[in-house]
Amino acid sequence: MAVSDSETPRDALIATLYEMFRTLGFQGVSIGDISRQTGLGRSSLYYHFPGGKDDMAQSVARTAVDWVKANVIAPLNAPGDREHRTAAMLAGVETLFRDGQAPCLIASMTMAGAPPPVRDILAAALADWLAALEAMLVDTGASEESAQTAASTAISRIEGALIVARALNQPAVFAQQIAEARAGLMAA
Repeated sequence: MAVSDSETPRDALIATLYEMFRTLGFQGVSIGDISRQTGLGRSSLYYHFPGGKDDMAQSVARTAVDWVKANVIAPLNAPGDREHRTAAMLAGVETLFRDGQAPCLIASMTMAGAPPPVRDILAAALADWLAALEAMLVDTGASEESAQTAASTAISRIEGALIVARALNQPAVFAQQIAEARAGLMAA
């Protein structure tokens, strides 16, 4: 996820928070850590995020979801054949996860005690991705049953491969499973 060149100080702060929460999870990040990483005092942090760490996490989740909607989900809803739409979605996925080298915010935040509103935002994004993928498959000729199976299998492959690739420091595992996900989606 990248913040635009015309970022505001708050945008830059969210980008830093995103990397911290994505890497360390919700419980692994303290206000003191954030203050040290950003160079901002607590009062400045609370100026931008009056609700404290929970507010920060919600802002990060919403920003990440917006990026996913624009770069992973939107290509699935665009015109074109299955191959083109799948390739565009997977390009977004590869960018998001830095070709298997960056952790998943959903996994990091949900496994590390993020508050329910944050988990809800992230779960909704995952559900939206699944629904868009299923709809694209049906739109390009798959049966509903085949689309459901292929979409859930593809997302599971991607998310699971990300964990394995990072744990073993083998990005090739991620690349292989992206290829397998693509093949499965083409065959649905």
